[in-house]
Amino acid sequence: MALPSSELTPDNCVFVMIDHQVGLMQFLSSIDPMLLKNNILGHAKTAKALDIPVVMGTSWPLGPNGPTMPELTALFPEVSVIDRPFVNFWNDETSRKAVEATGRKKLVISGLATEVCAAFPALAALRDGYEVYVVMDASADFNPFIQDVTTTRLASAGVIVTTWIAVLAELAANTEVNGKHIGRLLSEHMGQYQAAMNNFLGTAQNADAVRAGVGLTGHPPIPMATD
Repeated sequence: MALPSSELTPDNCVFVMIDHQVGLMQFLSSIDPMLLKNNILGHAKTAKALDIPVVMGTSWPLGPNGPTMPELTALFPEVSVIDRPFVNFWNDETSRKAVEATGRKKLVISGLATEVCAAFPALAALRDGYEVYVVMDASADFNPFIQDVTTTRLASAGVIVTTWIAVLAELAANTEVNGKHIGRLLSEHMGQYQAAMNNFLGTAQNADAVRAGVGLTGHPPIPMATD
């Protein structure tokens, strides 16, 4: 795997979210579907929280792939989802120019299915001189074997394979500044962390201060954040 030239920051990357479509969600079984949904939303909310540009695309939305997840279009009402005829996102001029328009050279890519929708543009962008990250757990495939093969292929080519929590932590960087984002997003979309946070908020003397700082409301179990 390639060594990144520098750390990810909110100012140097763009999230490229490809084909997170409701039809594809139904038959890509390399990961539990509810876990996949939480990973995708946690990853997307990372971009929202840290004001990172997002490019979204679809393929064959009027066919079996279906439309983009409604949670994503609700989260980014200002982002126009690009429907393309090309299998490879990077071969579609409108899609590629949307990425180029951000001026960012670090691409954080996720997509369904991983072996095509994420891997093809990742490799193409790598050839064009971009530094490419693929968020493997916000992507999925037909079975774990294909996902493993794709991970090996990407890493061997020089793509940085990663996960949504690793991306969140690297971008947040400083818990005194961005700890609220880590606390909220992990509490909402990582079950183990939600359990730990519930336990903490139910027992710690400084629970009220932490609850207010993270932006949660009420009492355990943790409700969704207000915004």
